[in-house]
Amino acid sequence: MIKKTATGWMVDFYPDGRGGRRVRKKGFKTRLDANAWLRRFHQKGKGSGLRLSDLVDYWYQHHGHALKDAKYRYSRVTAIVTRLGNPFVADFTATDWLEYRMARMNEVSSSTVNHEQRYLKAVFSESIRLGRIQDNPIGNVRQLTEPHHEMMFLSLEQCRKLLKECLSSSNPFTWAVAVICLATGARWSEAEGLTWVNWLPGKVIFRNTKNGKDRAVPIDRDLQSEVEAFALPGPGRMFDTCRYAFRSAYGRCGYDTPHQLTHILRHTFASHYMMNGGDLLTLQRILGHGSINMTMKYAHLSPDYLESAVRLCPMASLRVDAM
Repeated sequence: MIKKTATGWMVDFYPDGRGGRRVRKKGFKTRLDANAWLRRFHQKGKGSGLRLSDLVDYWYQHHGHALKDAKYRYSRVTAIVTRLGNPFVADFTATDWLEYRMARMNEVSSSTVNHEQRYLKAVFSESIRLGRIQDNPIGNVRQLTEPHHEMMFLSLEQCRKLLKECLSSSNPFTWAVAVICLATGARWSEAEGLTWVNWLPGKVIFRNTKNGKDRAVPIDRDLQSEVEAFALPGPGRMFDTCRYAFRSAYGRCGYDTPHQLTHILRHTFASHYMMNGGDLLTLQRILGHGSINMTMKYAHLSPDYLESAVRLCPMASLRVDAM
């Protein structure tokens, strides 16, 4: 363990357990210095010359390759390592990360930095589980507070205008994918990646979703027929990529919705569902949220949301007494 002494900090521990040898090292100016030495001590025998890039490759070979976003995640983490200067794992500290994070904030948003921290933290955590290293240097680093962005959604009139622009797009699939998103609450990637085998009468099955779980969502049969007129012939994918065509169509509408593009279709579905009297638990299942807390952001749109406050507040009783 690390102790405070009269002259600084000291490391005092039994690396092989209480019955084994005792290691004591004095003279550290700060707790961070003592921690760094202890981490280097544990790295000996496990590759003290291990670079961060080596650890990322090890993580990818033994775990990362099996993730749904494996290639994307690997490229992101590799880029982080390059920006960090590819330090030795034993020398990399929380302070190094905090300094990187501070500089990175001048280039990207706090949300992006938090994503990078989660990705790198996961590499360390999994490598510990696999026995490759002993310590996660950024395991106790808190994430940055992200600014709250107002959740926006489109009105029915705005939806009509958008679908009209999608229909006039040079990409024939843009309208169909947008319609599926508005009809089922699907993410753009889920709708765009649909295959004919998951396009059933009155139902759409979304597979390989963000949380890894399949979900089936009902859809109007007549609307399905309209969508099918724009789709590719079976039996494979129904649509080719059309995200950029949607971006152009959305831009022509001139809507001011910062930080939202294709995802606003999902917000629009959920918002109108609640405004039309839908319930949160059903919406959670439709959207595929892992937690009801994620769905709660739409609760205030329900016509009956907190309605009981009018009837059950003290003023309701006071007004009755005054009559």
